[in-house]
Amino acid sequence: MPIPTVIWGASGHAKVAADILSLIPEYRLAGFVDDVNAARHEESFFDSTVLAGNKDKLIENLWNQGVRHALIGIGDNKARLELAELLTAEGFQLIKAVHPSAIIGSDVTVGEGTLIAAGAVINAATKIGKCAIVNTCASVDHDCVISDGVHIGPGCRVAGGVTVGKYAWLGIGATVIDKRSIGEDSIVGAGAVVIRDVPDAMVVAGVPARTLRPNI
Repeated sequence: MPIPTVIWGASGHAKVAADILSLIPEYRLAGFVDDVNAARHEESFFDSTVLAGNKDKLIENLWNQGVRHALIGIGDNKARLELAELLTAEGFQLIKAVHPSAIIGSDVTVGEGTLIAAGAVINAATKIGKCAIVNTCASVDHDCVISDGVHIGPGCRVAGGVTVGKYAWLGIGATVIDKRSIGEDSIVGAGAVVIRDVPDAMVVAGVPARTLRPNI
């Protein structure tokens, strides 16, 4: 029997998560969860139903219904990881959602709650943390470290030996040359080419990437 699993979130990224979940035989979508807009309760969404209301009550109801597995379909990196910690503390298991078309090296490690989208390529000896996103057609080469809560945007190209710090976000089409470091909570703009290390909590953009401002 497929394991009933909720997707926490009910917007665009949640649809991507649901699409991947539908391709993994071990799991069955038990609905979407929205703890922000209670008015959406029982709303039809992406061929399923939204469960909305108070976060603590939602967790209690899901637990009473026998739902023990979740995938977080929220794009905000910090919110995704904070929610993951809460759900784990309440006894939920966070699943890994890997699209069948993704290519994953045999010795790659992937943390709980991480989503790897269609067409992604992750090469040998790379470590991906908890609740990260490697989005559509992104590539992460050998010996990289992708920390907890990171988002590697669609079409990004990350060369070998790169370290990406917790909560960092690489915008669509960004490129990082080999052996560089992206600091914790930093943002790399769309299409940027990173040739130097990026400090913590900075926004960089351009070709080559230059610092625009602190990420505050």
